[in-house]
Amino acid sequence: MRTYNKFLLALIATVLFLTSCAKDEGNYTYDHLTTNFVDATSINATFVVSQNDVVNINPTIVAGVSAEKLSYEWRLVQVSFVPNPATGTFVNKVLGTTKNLSFKVVDLPADYTLVLYVKDNANGGITQMIKKSMTIKSYASPGWMVLHGNTTSSDISIVVNGKISSIITNGADYVQANVFSETNGAKMAAEGAGVSYQPNGSVGIFAKTNLGGYRLNGNDLRIMDNYNTMFLDPMPVAETKFQGYDRWSYNELLINNGDLYFNPNPSANIWNKIGLKCFGNGINYVASPYMATIFNFAYYGVIYDTANRRFLYINFNREIKEFLPAGATAAFDLKNTGKEMVYAEHGFDSRWFCVMQSPNDPTTRELFQCKFDKTDNGNIGVARVNISAATELNNAKYFAFGNKANVMYYANDTQIYQNDYAGGKLSTKLLDIASSYPGNVITCMKLLKTAPGVAPAPVGDGKLLYVALYNPATQAGTLLQIDVNEISGAFGTIKPYTGFGKISSMAYKAM
Repeated sequence: MRTYNKFLLALIATVLFLTSCAKDEGNYTYDHLTTNFVDATSINATFVVSQNDVVNINPTIVAGVSAEKLSYEWRLVQVSFVPNPATGTFVNKVLGTTKNLSFKVVDLPADYTLVLYVKDNANGGITQMIKKSMTIKSYASPGWMVLHGNTTSSDISIVVNGKISSIITNGADYVQANVFSETNGAKMAAEGAGVSYQPNGSVGIFAKTNLGGYRLNGNDLRIMDNYNTMFLDPMPVAETKFQGYDRWSYNELLINNGDLYFNPNPSANIWNKIGLKCFGNGINYVASPYMATIFNFAYYGVIYDTANRRFLYINFNREIKEFLPAGATAAFDLKNTGKEMVYAEHGFDSRWFCVMQSPNDPTTRELFQCKFDKTDNGNIGVARVNISAATELNNAKYFAFGNKANVMYYANDTQIYQNDYAGGKLSTKLLDIASSYPGNVITCMKLLKTAPGVAPAPVGDGKLLYVALYNPATQAGTLLQIDVNEISGAFGTIKPYTGFGKISSMAYKAM
């Protein structure tokens, strides 16, 4: 019996084996399976868009593919691994579930990946994935901010082109006009005094009156704080007198009524209130509008005390401190210059260039140079150059210093000169506004330069000089964008932009 059972089991196994080897004539088809449903080349390789833009994408189905059972999902995925500090989250969101995509850009300026998933539901959900890069710019475009208006109102317009910003890659060249009033519904009700960009994502607009100004959201120039409420203890209107603003990395320095304020803003799109003014033990000072912001762990900012004609600095504790007495190789004594500060700006070789003169005497102008990237040893006042004989320097109102070589520009109302301060100290006239733009006078001048902590750096770093003109008869402002050789200082192509009022201040906007 046991033998019979073994024989029966062997017979069954043989039958099953032979059956499995028979030809399978089922209705299976494997010959046209693919993951190429949508033509990836029908979608732009990269997208550069602005907040509030509407993006429309209509991809093409590959020839021969049946679209009836395809499904779609579009996603926007943040490239950075740093979460939004305000929400603590990353962007990874569904934008649409149809073949054609249309959406309004509402996310923060940054780099993203646009992802399209195309699924073939008729064949087990085989999926095609297409990735495209997308850069979202702020509604207030990156470019060159221009503060302009008249004695009672001011607005911010932005010059946008690829010479300024690496984000502008499509050949665009235009003025985004009156962004401040477009966003806020009205112009700033005062004459402009300054405009600035802060790397954490804010813009400052400042007034010549006790209005003070506003802190703006850098994305659209929307008002976030008025001048008084920018401070922990709101600034009394009677004490509001904006004089100067600068920053390094995410730290900002502000001069109000001769007092220095220092304020760190380490988180993007989060703005701390400004605290107490900076004090020093037994040190009284009246700060000029100019600040040195080269950081080397010794100085958190340098100012010039107009009351006592000396340089002062603040340390990590935001205390006002004096420099050491002049050393053996010092070109001048930082503790006692005996001079008035006319103008100061960072320039070549990480130096702070200071145009100085004897009190009330513009015929005595000199160029003092400081190396605040070095720890104080008494010798960081490194150069003192007498440039008083330079043509029309005694009438100069506007100055600009190059950051790639020894380049110095200065201008009176109608003439722009270059001075060879590192050589023969002679000046060369580069542009005569009176003949080239009759009826106009210069109202400000600034060189496009990179700054610590600001990214992306400008494309034209040290290569673009901006000169603001104003015609009092027509009350129209013109901005000249001048290509300059960053080494020799020579002028190249000059392009005028129109449509402004009287221009009072300018600044680079990175994002």
